[in-house]
Amino acid sequence: MIKFQLPAILWAIFIYTLCLSSNGGFKSDLIFGISTDKLGHAFIFSVQVFFIMQGLSKYWRFPFLINKIRWISLLISIVYAVIIEIVQHYCTVDRIGDYWDLIADIIGCFSGLLMFHSVYGNLKFMEDN
Repeated sequence: MIKFQLPAILWAIFIYTLCLSSNGGFKSDLIFGISTDKLGHAFIFSVQVFFIMQGLSKYWRFPFLINKIRWISLLISIVYAVIIEIVQHYCTVDRIGDYWDLIADIIGCFSGLLMFHSVYGNLKFMEDN
């Protein structure tokens, strides 16, 4: 199972490094009235859900498990987002945990579901065992 989840694990390490390192004086701009910081949070967590779902769907090749794969992917990613925000708040010097970042992370998690289904469609590939 680890080999199927390797992209998700590596991406989680990337998120951890990105979110806990110094922001280097990064100033957020607005795109369509939305902060680029929040868009970045949503993007990195949408990719995380995508990778987790991709790995689980390769490991559990049964169509009836797709709802379970969705919920597991969301749960893992949302819990990880909460942990990142808590660690940012309590364990870093120049970063703080932010409720709006967490909301952006959660929106990104749900966007990852949409992204997965836009790439893999109705998941007919799971029936080819």
